[in-house]
Amino acid sequence: MRILFVVHQFLPNKVGGTEIYTKSLAMELARRSHQVAIFHRQEGSVDKMESIYIDGLRIYRVCAGRATPITALFSTLHNSFIASKFTEVLRNEEPEVIHLQHLKGLPAKLVFSAGKKGIPMVLTLHDYWFICPNAQLITPSRKICDGPRLWLNCVRCATERLKAPYLLAFAPLIAFVFAYRNLLLRRILNIVELVIAPTAFVRNFFIEKGIPERKIHFIEHGIDTLNLADDSREEKDRLHFAYIGGLSWQKGVHILIEAFNSIDPFKAKLFIYGDERAFPGYSQMLRQLAFNPSIVFRGEFNHDRLWEILSDVDVLIVPSLWYETSCLVVQEAFAARVPVIASFHGALAEKVKDGIDGLLVPPGDPIALRHALETFIEDEMMLRRLKANIKPIRSMKGHADEIEAIYNRVLRRSIP
Repeated sequence: MRILFVVHQFLPNKVGGTEIYTKSLAMELARRSHQVAIFHRQEGSVDKMESIYIDGLRIYRVCAGRATPITALFSTLHNSFIASKFTEVLRNEEPEVIHLQHLKGLPAKLVFSAGKKGIPMVLTLHDYWFICPNAQLITPSRKICDGPRLWLNCVRCATERLKAPYLLAFAPLIAFVFAYRNLLLRRILNIVELVIAPTAFVRNFFIEKGIPERKIHFIEHGIDTLNLADDSREEKDRLHFAYIGGLSWQKGVHILIEAFNSIDPFKAKLFIYGDERAFPGYSQMLRQLAFNPSIVFRGEFNHDRLWEILSDVDVLIVPSLWYETSCLVVQEAFAARVPVIASFHGALAEKVKDGIDGLLVPPGDPIALRHALETFIEDEMMLRRLKANIKPIRSMKGHADEIEAIYNRVLRRSIP
């Protein structure tokens, strides 16, 4: 089968859950003798497209200027250069199925063109971009948003993020642009044969927002465990907690540091893994906030080292303030038999079973999080008990079986 993945950005320049998942699934499908190619946008000062190979996968990189929030918005509405290059890729690859992973910064015309050619398409929801222009339904005032209200709240959110309050004078016009964006994205949701939600939470959320129930299917992500180390661990003089992921406000790392600051440094250590260059101001604030000497910043890491890192972790912390849609790192922690402390909302409340394989705490509550940390420190049997309850995780092989079945169904046009 000839399969084309479309994603807004890709490895190694951008590393996140969407990019890691996309590559893992593509690699697994390629191992099954499918012909898989990936089309994505990349920042660059000169408009061009290059074709390269990464681990045997053919990658089409389209450079079309900087992907700022403004250019991403207007590229959705129109970008003739990216659209023309995508047409070239369709001619080169002649895909039988297109799997849309993320379209931020890519023109909606890509989907419309493929639809006119009769190519069946599947879409995976990795965040809330089809509802929210910033994709995470969280406002600059740090509140979770329920979605557009005549798009005027979207205008307020955008002007705050851009630090451009003068744009409020044009609120009706900007709201119209957001409404038109929404119309285009709704057309995409109507065109694709099937929409995949990685958690039941996401499926229910988008059904409430108007996606027909019959069209959106819950298929849990799988993870690649090919290089998973065994569960043997060296004895340590204290517990090792860790945060692994992006260093941005909505991830709640500052809440974790505030909670850990009052932990006895002789009883536990906290390792923070994440790229400090992505949001340097926030990263600097985290370092200033961390006065406990047992908080260690480990910086960016290659995802290939994940299992090595998890082999030295006793408990993973996921203190997210936004509604995570899946959070692959939770599944990866469970694969390495590492319990998780997570925020009690969004997909995290679905992934982690409180008191069974981890602990759930109210989001944004450093006191509750500190109590959860102390529970592991004070109750020596807690770690062993929760580890014993961790169930086998969904492998990428099992996930790819379901995705293959979906592709075959859309090829036969047998989606109900």
